[in-house]
Parts: sequence; C-alpha cells; structure tokens
Amino acid sequence: MLKGDSKRDVCASLSCKVMTDNERITALEEKNAWLEAELERLTGELAFALDEIDKLKVQFKFLYSKVGDPYAVRPQNEEVPPPHY
Repeated sequence: MLKGDSKRDVCASLSCKVMTDNERITALEEKNAWLEAELERLTGELAFALDEIDKLKVQFKFLYSKVGDPYAVRPQNEEVPPPHY
C-alpha cells in the first residue's frame, strides 16, 4: 500500500464490499435458514432410506426362509449329480 492510500481507496480499487452489521446478520440468517431447510430435506431422505432398508430386510428374511441357507453344505448322500452325468 502506498503512503496516502487509505483502506477505502484500496478497497474501492479492488471492488471490495464492506458489509454493514445488518448486512452480515442478514447474510448469516439466510445461510442459517438454508442450512435448516437442507437438514430437514436430508433427514427426510435418511428416514426414507432407513424404511427401505427395513423393508428389504423383511423381504430377505422371507426369501431366506423359502430357499434355506444357500451356503449350507449338504451331506454327500443328498448331493445330486450335475445333469451332464
């Protein structure tokens, strides 16, 4: 900064905007309102996703009960030979 230059002159030359206290408060309130709305939206999405997970768990248990344990090993005498034999 050159001698004689004031902060206002430098700021004006750099297109700075000095916010008043009311402008800062308004900006913070707007940001806070947006964050609250976003939090509400994300909470709703999370609740929906958790409901879907619960539904899928019920469906999985039902299918698992119908099929049995797909990873269970049968005794050798119950094994069916492949169709190409």
